Amino acid sequence: MKEKDWTIIDVLRHARHDWMNDIQLIKGFLALNKIDEAARAADHIIVKAVQEAKLCNLGMPGMAEMFITFNWEKHKFLLEFEINDEIVIEKVDDQLVTRFFQSIFSLLDRHISQYSGQHVYTEFFEKEGRLAVRIEWDGELVDRSRLIEQILQLLQSDAMYGEIMKSDDQDILIEVNF
Repeated sequence: MKEKDWTIIDVLRHARHDWMNDIQLIKGFLALNKIDEAARAADHIIVKAVQEAKLCNLGMPGMAEMFITFNWEKHKFLLEFEINDEIVIEKVDDQLVTRFFQSIFSLLDRHISQYSGQHVYTEFFEKEGRLAVRIEWDGELVDRSRLIEQILQLLQSDAMYGEIMKSDDQDILIEVNF
Protein backbone atom coordinates (compact mmCIF):
# COMPACT_ATOMS: atom_id res chain seq x y z
CA MET A 1 0.00 0.00 0.00
CA LYS A 2 2.97 2.32 0.42
CA GLU A 3 2.45 4.81 -2.34
CA LYS A 4 5.65 6.77 -2.12
CA ASP A 5 9.20 6.57 -0.88
CA TRP A 6 9.59 9.86 0.91
CA THR A 7 12.75 11.86 0.30
CA ILE A 8 13.99 14.25 2.94
CA ILE A 9 12.84 17.16 0.78
CA ASP A 10 9.34 15.63 0.43
CA VAL A 11 9.04 15.19 4.19
CA LEU A 12 10.28 18.70 4.90
CA ARG A 13 7.89 20.15 2.31
CA HIS A 14 4.86 18.36 3.79
CA ALA A 15 5.86 19.09 7.38
CA ARG A 16 6.39 22.78 6.53
CA HIS A 17 3.00 22.88 4.81
CA ASP A 18 1.30 21.36 7.88
CA TRP A 19 3.05 23.78 10.25
CA MET A 20 2.15 26.75 8.04
CA ASN A 21 -1.52 25.68 8.06
CA ASP A 22 -1.43 25.36 11.85
CA ILE A 23 0.22 28.76 12.30
CA GLN A 24 -2.24 30.41 9.89
CA LEU A 25 -5.16 28.91 11.83
CA ILE A 26 -3.87 30.34 15.11
CA LYS A 27 -3.11 33.68 13.44
CA GLY A 28 -6.65 33.79 12.03
CA PHE A 29 -8.18 33.17 15.46
CA LEU A 30 -5.97 35.88 16.95
CA ALA A 31 -6.92 38.34 14.18
CA LEU A 32 -10.58 37.71 15.05
CA ASN A 33 -9.72 38.15 18.74
CA LYS A 34 -10.80 34.57 19.43
CA ILE A 35 -8.13 33.94 22.04
CA ASP A 36 -9.73 30.76 23.44
CA GLU A 37 -9.94 29.18 19.98
CA ALA A 38 -6.32 30.13 19.27
CA ALA A 39 -5.26 28.53 22.56
CA ARG A 40 -7.22 25.35 21.74
CA ALA A 41 -5.61 25.20 18.29
CA ALA A 42 -2.16 25.62 19.84
CA ASP A 43 -2.94 22.90 22.40
CA HIS A 44 -4.03 20.58 19.57
CA ILE A 45 -0.73 21.20 17.75
CA ILE A 46 1.23 20.42 20.91
CA VAL A 47 -0.70 17.18 21.52
CA LYS A 48 -0.13 16.13 17.91
CA ALA A 49 3.63 16.79 18.17
CA VAL A 50 3.85 14.86 21.46
CA GLN A 51 1.95 11.91 19.93
CA GLU A 52 4.26 11.87 16.90
CA ALA A 53 7.29 11.88 19.23
CA LYS A 54 5.84 8.96 21.23
CA LEU A 55 5.17 7.09 17.99
CA CYS A 56 8.77 7.58 16.88
CA ASN A 57 10.02 6.40 20.29
CA LEU A 58 8.31 3.00 19.94
CA GLY A 59 11.36 1.78 18.02
CA MET A 60 9.45 0.94 14.84
CA PRO A 61 10.64 3.44 12.23
CA GLY A 62 8.76 1.85 9.31
CA MET A 63 5.44 2.00 11.11
CA ALA A 64 6.14 5.51 12.44
CA GLU A 65 6.92 6.75 8.92
CA MET A 66 3.74 5.17 7.56
CA PHE A 67 1.54 6.73 10.26
CA ILE A 68 3.12 10.20 10.06
CA THR A 69 2.95 10.36 6.26
CA PHE A 70 -0.37 8.51 5.83
CA ASN A 71 -2.60 11.59 5.59
CA TRP A 72 -0.21 13.15 3.07
CA GLU A 73 -1.18 10.45 0.57
CA LYS A 74 -4.53 9.87 -1.13
CA HIS A 75 -6.79 7.64 0.93
CA LYS A 76 -10.53 7.42 1.47
CA PHE A 77 -10.15 8.08 5.18
CA LEU A 78 -7.98 10.02 7.60
CA LEU A 79 -5.79 8.28 10.14
CA GLU A 80 -5.62 9.44 13.75
CA PHE A 81 -3.49 7.81 16.43
CA GLU A 82 -2.82 8.02 20.13
CA ILE A 83 -0.01 6.49 22.15
CA ASN A 84 -1.04 5.92 25.78
CA ASP A 85 1.59 6.89 28.34
CA GLU A 86 5.08 5.55 27.93
CA ILE A 87 4.94 2.07 26.45
CA VAL A 88 7.75 -0.19 27.64
CA ILE A 89 7.87 -3.35 25.59
CA GLU A 90 10.44 -5.73 24.23
CA LYS A 91 11.35 -5.23 20.61
CA VAL A 92 8.41 -5.64 18.25
CA ASP A 93 8.91 -6.69 14.63
CA ASP A 94 8.59 -3.37 12.78
CA GLN A 95 8.08 -5.08 9.43
CA LEU A 96 5.30 -7.30 10.79
CA VAL A 97 3.44 -4.36 12.33
CA THR A 98 3.93 -2.17 9.25
CA ARG A 99 2.69 -4.93 6.90
CA PHE A 100 -0.33 -5.51 9.15
CA PHE A 101 -1.32 -1.84 9.05
CA GLN A 102 -0.66 -1.59 5.32
CA SER A 103 -3.00 -4.56 4.83
CA ILE A 104 -5.80 -3.35 7.06
CA PHE A 105 -5.66 0.20 5.70
CA SER A 106 -5.70 -1.16 2.15
CA LEU A 107 -8.77 -3.26 3.01
CA LEU A 108 -10.55 -0.20 4.38
CA ASP A 109 -9.63 1.89 1.34
CA ARG A 110 -11.14 -0.81 -0.91
CA HIS A 111 -14.36 -1.04 1.14
CA ILE A 112 -15.13 2.69 1.26
CA SER A 113 -17.07 3.94 -1.72
CA GLN A 114 -15.78 7.50 -1.52
CA TYR A 115 -14.05 9.87 0.86
CA SER A 116 -16.52 11.72 3.05
CA GLY A 117 -14.58 12.63 6.17
CA GLN A 118 -14.20 9.12 7.61
CA HIS A 119 -11.53 8.48 10.23
CA VAL A 120 -9.72 5.45 11.52
CA TYR A 121 -8.67 5.86 15.13
CA THR A 122 -5.77 3.80 16.42
CA GLU A 123 -4.76 3.63 20.05
CA PHE A 124 -1.44 2.07 21.07
CA PHE A 125 -0.97 0.72 24.58
CA GLU A 126 0.85 -1.97 26.52
CA LYS A 127 -0.95 -5.17 27.44
CA GLU A 128 0.80 -7.97 29.30
CA GLY A 129 4.21 -6.72 28.17
CA ARG A 130 3.21 -6.62 24.50
CA LEU A 131 2.33 -3.84 22.12
CA ALA A 132 -1.44 -3.71 21.73
CA VAL A 133 -3.45 -1.60 19.31
CA ARG A 134 -7.14 -0.82 19.12
CA ILE A 135 -8.36 0.14 15.68
CA GLU A 136 -11.76 1.78 15.47
CA TRP A 137 -13.80 2.45 12.36
CA ASP A 138 -17.12 4.26 12.34
CA GLY A 139 -18.85 4.84 9.04
CA GLU A 140 -20.36 3.50 5.87
CA LEU A 141 -18.69 0.65 4.05
CA VAL A 142 -19.32 -1.28 0.86
CA ASP A 143 -19.81 -4.99 1.62
CA ARG A 144 -19.15 -4.83 5.37
CA SER A 145 -19.51 -8.62 5.79
CA ARG A 146 -16.77 -9.26 3.20
CA LEU A 147 -14.52 -6.74 4.95
CA ILE A 148 -15.06 -8.48 8.31
CA GLU A 149 -14.20 -11.82 6.68
CA GLN A 150 -10.98 -10.37 5.24
CA ILE A 151 -10.02 -8.78 8.58
CA LEU A 152 -10.51 -12.12 10.33
CA GLN A 153 -8.21 -13.77 7.77
CA LEU A 154 -5.61 -11.06 8.34
CA LEU A 155 -5.77 -11.60 12.10
CA GLN A 156 -4.90 -15.30 11.76
CA SER A 157 -1.17 -15.16 12.34
CA ASP A 158 1.21 -16.90 14.70
CA ALA A 159 3.13 -13.66 15.22
CA MET A 160 0.19 -11.71 16.66
CA TYR A 161 -3.15 -12.18 18.31
CA GLY A 162 -6.15 -10.16 17.25
CA GLU A 163 -9.90 -10.16 17.39
CA ILE A 164 -12.85 -8.08 16.32
CA MET A 165 -14.21 -6.72 19.59
CA LYS A 166 -17.29 -5.09 18.07
CA SER A 167 -18.97 -5.05 14.70
CA ASP A 168 -22.39 -3.59 14.04
CA ASP A 169 -24.02 -1.44 11.34
CA GLN A 170 -21.54 1.40 11.74
CA ASP A 171 -18.70 0.42 14.10
CA ILE A 172 -15.83 -1.98 13.83
CA LEU A 173 -13.45 -2.26 16.79
CA ILE A 174 -10.39 -4.48 16.47
CA GLU A 175 -7.75 -5.22 19.08
CA VAL A 176 -4.39 -6.62 18.01
CA ASN A 177 -1.49 -7.71 20.24
CA PHE A 178 1.97 -7.98 18.68
